[in-house]
Amino acid sequence: MYMQKDDNYNKGKIPTSAEIVDVPPPNTDDESVSKTELYAGVTELSKDELHRLFQFRNLAYLGTLSKDGSPHITPVWAEMVDDLILINTFEESAKIRHIKKDKRIALSIVEQNNPFNMVSIKGKVVEQTSEEADEHLKKLAKRYLGIGKYYYRKPNHKRVILKIKPEKIMGLSIHPAFYFLAYSPWMR
Repeated sequence: MYMQKDDNYNKGKIPTSAEIVDVPPPNTDDESVSKTELYAGVTELSKDELHRLFQFRNLAYLGTLSKDGSPHITPVWAEMVDDLILINTFEESAKIRHIKKDKRIALSIVEQNNPFNMVSIKGKVVEQTSEEADEHLKKLAKRYLGIGKYYYRKPNHKRVILKIKPEKIMGLSIHPAFYFLAYSPWMR
């Protein structure tokens, strides 16, 4: 859910900074659109908004580097604890093999209810642990599946928690009032 920090928000008013009109913009050539107009309604994600992306059922997409240097992308369940991102996987996964050779990762997460709230993260795996990994998997299964058990787990798969320290965070948040811009008949 989008939460805006605004005095009017607490008064029960819906904050918006867009006026919806039924006429085309006065001039639609490329030179007439300023950078300010392009980024109207766009804000950088705050630390709280970043943490909120990891609190709900938003899938994260983890990128690692394969043996030949090509990217390997995997959708994963993730959570953020303090300033670390935790991902649960199994010991023989491709992610683990790749991270043994190169600890650098890229991660992208998009809010499922507002796809214009998103973040891309570059970082490094700073720790791998199997301690409490089974309990962590149950916690993630509860969040993502609504049940505290992951039925697809193979009995011989030893679970591992990857702890990732973000080094570069690039986030974006667009207020839902600006969705109509993507469907404007004048932007064809």
